[in-house]
Amino acid sequence: MINPNYKILREYFSEKRRIVITTHRSPDGDALGSSVAIYEAFKNQGHKICIIVPNSFPDYLSFIPNSNEVIIFDQDENKAIYEIKKADTFFFLDFNDYCRIDLMESYILKNNGYKIMIDHHQSPSILADQVLSDTTICSTAELVYEFLNELDLNLSLNAAIALYTGIVTDSGSFKYNLVSSRTHLIISNLLSYNINHSEIHKNLYDNNSISRMKLLGRCLNSNFKIFHDFNTAIFYLTKKDLEDCEFKKGDTEGFVNMPLSLKGILFSALFIEHLDGIKISFRSKNSFDVNKFSRNHFNGGGHKNAAGGKVDNMTLEKTLEFFKSILDNYKNELNSST
Repeated sequence: MINPNYKILREYFSEKRRIVITTHRSPDGDALGSSVAIYEAFKNQGHKICIIVPNSFPDYLSFIPNSNEVIIFDQDENKAIYEIKKADTFFFLDFNDYCRIDLMESYILKNNGYKIMIDHHQSPSILADQVLSDTTICSTAELVYEFLNELDLNLSLNAAIALYTGIVTDSGSFKYNLVSSRTHLIISNLLSYNINHSEIHKNLYDNNSISRMKLLGRCLNSNFKIFHDFNTAIFYLTKKDLEDCEFKKGDTEGFVNMPLSLKGILFSALFIEHLDGIKISFRSKNSFDVNKFSRNHFNGGGHKNAAGGKVDNMTLEKTLEFFKSILDNYKNELNSST
């Protein structure tokens, strides 16, 4: 765990700052929830602040308070660049490598402003002025809660909703291995703000679209493979599948977890063919390390049991063949994972 110097931070924020909050491409509930919580806390202290994300987030997260205030870089580049140039302070939330913010990277690196990183992923590469990093925590939202608490910044109802959303989504509704008693203590404190947790869960999980159901049908019917010798299962979706089913961002959320519910399956992957390459999600149970697997072979990373990757120099067919070929290297691990 890496902790920031809170004394220095208190002194730094005793003056009014111009702050930009950013997070990784395709923001999820943890990324957006953490960003909104920081936004709420520092805006209420009189700082000038905005959230800029590399690209859009799924519609089902639009219930998060102030999500309509978020500047989306690839949709409003001029406004985003203006805010980045004017900022004297940056928060990097839920990512630890500049490659995760796409075209925003070059503009931020030109600004010598004060940089604060809060993240829970492995192998950080960003050199920030202050860092809060803990890979044993299931969500960045938990770290943001602790960060704001250490700075004696009171939570608003909106911030509590945002943090609750971040923790719920990144913990798999509290089922992942990194969930701890600390997680539940934070959730208990957030519930004391009288948030409507039932409504949050409904917004997150009871919102299936026709396109999502069609895509799931494709996965289960013709685009599903099990490699029994390796306790592994995969889904894949082609560009044509996405087009035929009228894919929208967020439609495949959670698909990669489904094969892990099958008896004996310890490793699952979802391959999605986009115009700019193949996006891959990895999940595992027990001791098989998908963060290491993704970093070694698919230009990605994340956590021990949840990671992502990307391929931009192979077809989907060749990517699937490559994936199958390297499973042999992990046969012992996948058959002894407990």
